[in-house]
Amino acid sequence: MLLTEKIEEVLTPLATDANMDIVQVNYTKKTLQILLEKKDGTSPTIDECEELSRAFSATLDVEDLIKEKYFLEVGSAGMDRPLTKLADFEKFTGRDIKVELKMPRNLDDERKRFKGKINHTENQTIFLDTFLDEKNQTISFDFDNVAKAKLLITDELIKEILKNNKQINKKGK
Repeated sequence: MLLTEKIEEVLTPLATDANMDIVQVNYTKKTLQILLEKKDGTSPTIDECEELSRAFSATLDVEDLIKEKYFLEVGSAGMDRPLTKLADFEKFTGRDIKVELKMPRNLDDERKRFKGKINHTENQTIFLDTFLDEKNQTISFDFDNVAKAKLLITDELIKEILKNNKQINKKGK
């Protein structure tokens, strides 16, 4: 198991207790970065990130998974959040994304970078509506072949977020 996977496994119960999901764990150059999202899909506040950062730090000190000194950064995954799990692609069906593959998807096409709208997922395959070779088409690739993927910030996304935040604020009153 990778170090980042072990860290996510250890910290997930704390995030769950705070009604959050861990979107991504990165550990590079002595910095441990943890990106969060609330269970309802909204972004956590700075105060919520600070609170979880303290809880994560205490747990990581006890677990002693990282032997060297490191910096802990806990923050929101943001509007252009990474898609790190197959469930993310399912959750964001219909949304615009940017994806980079590890390997070209077939021998006839050397491209590894695509932008498009998630059409659907089926088993471990992701179907993406995109514009290639001067025409609209649906391409597919295996989830295991995804190197990086993230949501694209679009006017449609911003409108949806504002609408969701407005509904959440009404419920809170």
